[in-house]
Amino acid sequence: MSTANNTTTGNRTTSQTSWEWIQTQPSFHATDLVHALNITLHQAQMAIDYLKSLGAVETVNATFNPVLYSRVKGVKPILPGKNRTSPKPKSARQRIWQAMRFLRKFTVDDLTGSAEATRASVEKYLSDLICYGYVVISQPQRRRASMAVRTGSKVVYMLLENTGYKYPIIRPNGLWDQNRKQLVELKIGKENHRAMA
Repeated sequence: MSTANNTTTGNRTTSQTSWEWIQTQPSFHATDLVHALNITLHQAQMAIDYLKSLGAVETVNATFNPVLYSRVKGVKPILPGKNRTSPKPKSARQRIWQAMRFLRKFTVDDLTGSAEATRASVEKYLSDLICYGYVVISQPQRRRASMAVRTGSKVVYMLLENTGYKYPIIRPNGLWDQNRKQLVELKIGKENHRAMA
């Protein structure tokens, strides 16, 4: 995936540019958004789902293929962005967690684009969730491949524990699952995790 589409265009995020375009359309499909903004289908669907969660977009007809959507008149969502007048309503880890739940299988690049998060924050959270058994490596790095192939974006991860909407919190004494309201103990050590990846 192209990193140019991952997070921002100038001071605008994918969510913001998507919303600006959606406001000009009477109705639209996810594929329309893909072509209009030159983003991936995953990014378009995540932006639509995010705007739906804010009450700004609704499904017009789910029986259509692709599904037909439209904006909700009178709604002005607060969207994440670099501009000071648009504070982020959700933490980076909440957005990363939502992207994981939607995609189920994903690469680091998938999450940076869909969650509008930095690569460093995605990699750190993935590392933590693997240690607690919430995420596993579905397709490991090809150690015998060329250096051009051996990149982090080629590693495919899979979400094993989709426990609910709220993201798991990493604490000094374990992982706090906000949905189950319980503390989860470490499954594998960080040294073992590094050896796996």
